[in-house]
Amino acid sequence: MKIMTKRRLPLILSAALFGALVWLSVSMGNQYHITLTAPLVIEDLPQGWAIRTPIPQTIQLRYYGDGWRLALLQLGAQPRLEIPFSSLRQGGRLPQRSDTMNSGARLPDSHARILTQHDITDLVPVRTGLQLIDVNPDSIYVEFDRYDERVLPVVLDIAALFREGYGQVGAATVTPESVTVGGAASNIRILHSWKTVRSTFDDLRAPVDADIPLVASTTPPLTISPPLVHVSINVQPFAEKVLNGIPVEGVRVPSNREIIFIPPKIELVARAGIKQLASLVAADFHARIDYHSILADTTGMVDPLITGPAGIQIVSKRPERLQYIVRKRL
Repeated sequence: MKIMTKRRLPLILSAALFGALVWLSVSMGNQYHITLTAPLVIEDLPQGWAIRTPIPQTIQLRYYGDGWRLALLQLGAQPRLEIPFSSLRQGGRLPQRSDTMNSGARLPDSHARILTQHDITDLVPVRTGLQLIDVNPDSIYVEFDRYDERVLPVVLDIAALFREGYGQVGAATVTPESVTVGGAASNIRILHSWKTVRSTFDDLRAPVDADIPLVASTTPPLTISPPLVHVSINVQPFAEKVLNGIPVEGVRVPSNREIIFIPPKIELVARAGIKQLASLVAADFHARIDYHSILADTTGMVDPLITGPAGIQIVSKRPERLQYIVRKRL
């Protein structure tokens, strides 16, 4: 019995495979719809001009045909819509340029162009036995403007997270500090800076030197040069240092008044990189109290404002608040 079962198994499998192939052949011979996504690129713009309005990065193409041809279409290379500028339908007049165009450069005779479903259908090659029955969006409106460039400062968009006992010394630096952005003049003139891609550095315990890409512009299209910037972050082991004898100063005090602070000096606990702390002295810091804050005070105690070198964290000050006496100057 077992021998008979083993002999029948290949026959059963062959029959099942044959049935599946027959079913597949019949099914793939039926008519279906599929939708493919194609990148959109407008090419051969006249020299000295750029796209001003947002345009879709992709277009959806809906095909109808038998299953076999649709399957081959899906397995083939992704369709790509490379639309020549000359194939766009014309709109209104372009403003005339005040500068002189390069020899041989031709201005487009319209500042607005329209790409319709009919235009796309004519430009997209369709295999025999297939129909391109729908395009989404069914029309695209494109405006143009004079090409311009601006040099913009780079704005870092980074987050730095440090291992316990480490921290950042000084500000992060970026090289180059500015980039050249090119595109339609009306879009360029409203820009004031250009950001990097959001980047996070975790568990830092050593200096950072990294290349970070700039945010890409897709619509309306702009060119960014260079596309990368180099970022440096100085990371050092952190420690704390006590600084004694920092005098408290009154500011904006009238010439006929003087203020006596109790106590007249304070102590600070500063936190920074070990190398920074090594050269840090009390004279690097100032403790100031504005005379007008004393006039507004009702408690008899005020908080000093501490200023010092950049990148130094003040952990605490002792005392936190000061008493004062205001009297006429003798």
